[in-house]
Amino acid sequence: MSKRLKTSYGAKKYRLRRRFTGVLGDFLRSTCLLSSIVALSFSFIYVYNCLLSTPYFQIKETSVRGLKELTEKDILTLAQIKPAQNLFAVNTGAVTHRVIKNPWVKNIYVGRELPNRLVLEVQERTPLALLKQTGDFYLVDSNGSVFKKLSKNDEVDLPILSGFDEEDKTKSKPFLDAINLLKTVFNSRQYAYLGAISEIHIDEIYGLSVLTETGLYLKLGMDGFEGKLKQLKLVMADLEKRGIKKGSLCVDLCDESKITVQRKNAFVRTDQDKINRRYRI
Repeated sequence: MSKRLKTSYGAKKYRLRRRFTGVLGDFLRSTCLLSSIVALSFSFIYVYNCLLSTPYFQIKETSVRGLKELTEKDILTLAQIKPAQNLFAVNTGAVTHRVIKNPWVKNIYVGRELPNRLVLEVQERTPLALLKQTGDFYLVDSNGSVFKKLSKNDEVDLPILSGFDEEDKTKSKPFLDAINLLKTVFNSRQYAYLGAISEIHIDEIYGLSVLTETGLYLKLGMDGFEGKLKQLKLVMADLEKRGIKKGSLCVDLCDESKITVQRKNAFVRTDQDKINRRYRI
């Protein structure tokens, strides 16, 4: 056999040996990795079963937090947590799904406090107004969501939203404008002069009109409500100086440049020679 053939045969033999060694090494590494994963999985299963079976983690206390309208009994009845259940055996997703069916519940967090306490942190809806619709009243939250029909057990004192007889209109701009107007008035002290709002009537053509507990009736139109309320504050201050009480007055603010103040039983114009008077009564 020539020297060239011997060299070629040796090179092939070396390549085959190296390839076999590489494949064998890869196989052994894969086998070791798979065996480690299987062993680790069995270890986790063993530890988990130990956690589920030990009495050390049995629920001894269920803490319900964040309640205002609902009671702890209401939440625990919905949660359906078994007595002395293991803390790690609680299906938090299922508990959340059951509790959130209550219309008062906006969100709920189910957590564990080791070694034996289950925590239900409830976020309730905050009612902002009552929607009058087809002869019934419904609770509306600060997001404009109509979440519950008013029942005898609901003790609320809220402004009424009227003018909507169709359910789909509660997503319209005038309805959301009324919600935002209520939040603006409630969240700022600068509108304290209005008193509590009793009703907001919503009209898709004429806009919003507001009735307060003092008998003040405001026509606000379609937009620019904050600016109009600022103008109203100046008007009311001037009326007070003139000894005119704000009750039993109708104020038309639809056009800020031509504000009209009218008594509910009479209408009298101001003198035309008054300077800088932007409203009439």
